[in-house]
Amino acid sequence: MTCPDYHRRIGSGFIERRVLPVLLLLVVAGLPGANPARAEEDVAESFVTQAYIEMRTQPGRGYPVFYVAERGERIELLKRRTDWIKVRNARGIEGWVHVDDIGRTVDAHGDALALSSPNYEGYTERDWEFGVLVGDYGDTDAFGGYLGWHFTRNLSLELAATENFGDASDGTMGTLSITHQLYPTARYSPFLTLGGGVRETRPRSTLVESQDRTDNVASVGLGVRVHLFQRMFLRLQYKHYSVMTDRDDDEEVDEWKIGISAWY
Repeated sequence: MTCPDYHRRIGSGFIERRVLPVLLLLVVAGLPGANPARAEEDVAESFVTQAYIEMRTQPGRGYPVFYVAERGERIELLKRRTDWIKVRNARGIEGWVHVDDIGRTVDAHGDALALSSPNYEGYTERDWEFGVLVGDYGDTDAFGGYLGWHFTRNLSLELAATENFGDASDGTMGTLSITHQLYPTARYSPFLTLGGGVRETRPRSTLVESQDRTDNVASVGLGVRVHLFQRMFLRLQYKHYSVMTDRDDDEEVDEWKIGISAWY
């Protein structure tokens, strides 16, 4: 019951049952269309100003057009799914309109609506981002997630959590870092990071009684963000950790990770 394979199965089960669902939920919450109230903002209704806009049975250009809203017709914006807005006219007819066609309508004050797809410009001006990453921490399997807040275009604070699983020990680590994005408007954007936190190490020794230990950590790192599409971007990073133990020598650990992030 104390063999390494057993512990590895326990660790993997913990990721699948607890950590992975929560982190994936965070990423999905940032995908376009996952939060209709945010997409609609305060707009409840609009009026068609062009000759017409087409309403489809489902959100997608492959679905048939079943109704055409003409100039001057009032429509209500109900919810959003990716690049499509569900609308309803005064007679209660509901259908899906592409977000670009909403630009052919105006609000009750006569101002044009400018709903659009999450795009690269929004990526460069993001305030929050979060993601999940996998990789290697000191020759052990590592899995983690992070939440970042951009307080300037170049600087952000990142709160991260990592689980690692090895033959000799498992570990849990929480860190807070400041990240400097060198070229925030570039599609391929390198960054530098400096931070610290706390790490709990759980040895797997079966020969002698080993106790878990908690140590402070400090880290420096670098990486690159690559905008993929809409709200999604790829993140690759390297970090070097100094684990400040009670022994004479501190531990030096290298970590490599790759993951998918979303912004909003």
